[in-house]
Amino acid sequence: GDNVNRETLSKKPVKFLTLLLTAMLIATASAAVYYSLSMTSTISVATPSVYFVKGVDNQTAGVNLSTDNRTAQLTQLKAYPNVTTTYDDPIRVRNNHTSSSFNIRLRHVSLTGAATNFVFVNFTLTWMNGTEILSFDYTSNGTAWTLPSSPTSWQSIPANTEWIVKVETKAIAGAAADTVTIEMAVDVE
Repeated sequence: GDNVNRETLSKKPVKFLTLLLTAMLIATASAAVYYSLSMTSTISVATPSVYFVKGVDNQTAGVNLSTDNRTAQLTQLKAYPNVTTTYDDPIRVRNNHTSSSFNIRLRHVSLTGAATNFVFVNFTLTWMNGTEILSFDYTSNGTAWTLPSSPTSWQSIPANTEWIVKVETKAIAGAAADTVTIEMAVDVE
C-alpha cells in the first residue's frame, strides 16, 4: 500500500510543475513583442477650384451666395399652376482651375414641404450651349414626392469651364399657396 501512495504523491507535483512551466511559457510568449510603423501627415489649407457663380437669371431666381461661393440659396423660385416655369441660367458651377478637370455629381440632401400642389421641380446641369449633362428631377403625384436617383454619376468638368444649373418648376392646376424647400449638394472629387 505504501508504494501506491508514493507514486500518486510524486506524480501530482510533477503534473503541477509541468502546468506551471506551460503557463510561464505562454505568459512569456505573449509578452510585449512588437514593431511599429510610423506615419507623419502634413495638412495644408487649399483653395477649392470648383465653386458656384451667379448666372444671368440670378436676380429673378433670388440667388444668394456665401462669401466663399461654396453655398448657394435660390430664394425666389416660383411654380405657377399648370405652366412650366424655366430659369435658364440662375446659377453655375465653375471649375476655375487653369489645367485640371474635376469630377462632380449631384446628391439629394433633404426635401421639406407637401407634394399636394406641385407637379415637379427639376434641376438640369447643362453646358453653356444648353446641352444636358445631368438631370435631377423631383416629381410629385399629388400625394408624395419621388426623389431623384441620388447621387448621380460622376461627370468630369473641364478646366476653366462653367456649367449652368437650369431649374424648371410646375404646380398643379388651381394650386394654392404652398412652399417646398429642396437641399442638394454638388460633390467634387
